[in-house]
Amino acid sequence: MNRTCVLLCLCLLAAVPATASASEKTGAPARPYVETSYVIAPRSAGDFTLVRSGLDPDNRLAGASLLYRAKDHPETTISLYIYAAGRLDPDTAVIEGMQAFGEGMKHAVKDGTYSRQRTLGPADAFRLTPAPPPAAANDEEAVMRDAIANAGGVNGQKLRMELHRAPGDAPLRSNAYLFYKQLYYVKVRISAAQPDIGAEAFDALADQATRALVPAVQVENVGGCAAGAIQVDSNASDTQMMHAITRQLSQQQGYHCHGSASTVRIEERRATADVIEIAYDADDWKSQ
Repeated sequence: MNRTCVLLCLCLLAAVPATASASEKTGAPARPYVETSYVIAPRSAGDFTLVRSGLDPDNRLAGASLLYRAKDHPETTISLYIYAAGRLDPDTAVIEGMQAFGEGMKHAVKDGTYSRQRTLGPADAFRLTPAPPPAAANDEEAVMRDAIANAGGVNGQKLRMELHRAPGDAPLRSNAYLFYKQLYYVKVRISAAQPDIGAEAFDALADQATRALVPAVQVENVGGCAAGAIQVDSNASDTQMMHAITRQLSQQQGYHCHGSASTVRIEERRATADVIEIAYDADDWKSQ
């Protein structure tokens, strides 16, 4: 087997905790999948500045909310909502999440929050892509690096809308984006009055904000999710086995799970970010 592939997988293995937990060894009750999550919201990311962050302690399952403003377009409202999803297939999660968003908008129109809402076409795929990895030295290494790059990207969907917030108000341009990452949904709502900004400029600004903020906002989870199991086919070739290991390890790392809050470096991160702690009850995450 290629030495580079072996070293690459060993490095990835070192970054993931052992899969056998203390509860499995002692017969103690299983640790909750997630005990606490920390939403890390940078106070600035590119041209965007954090104005407000919050969490309703009586409705923690609704997640955290963030409000950002654009440097050159303060009239534009940029809101992020980060709420628990669980361990899901990423593509299925985004499709179902956007369907739920559509149903939510129907209810918002029905109860009078919005009026004259219309979508400007179907939801489009919107992928956030990490920086490309260095060039591979050979075919085997290319397989491994591609697996890591694919696992590092975040698939999402984008929906363009027009609506009114209240009778007599100017019509709004409004884009919605939805992503699944780090066991959470990240929903982005960006809106501005139509007289304040043209359609093309608004769409470009909304895309720019989403590409800057969604990767910048992080969720760190503490709990039993840190113990991940890796499954491989014993009949697979060396290359297939390394590909499977790399893909699953990258996916596990993407959950941002920790066995202890001490590894999250909360106080250090508070220097440049708002940190929103979401403490869950033991049965909140019964389903992974």
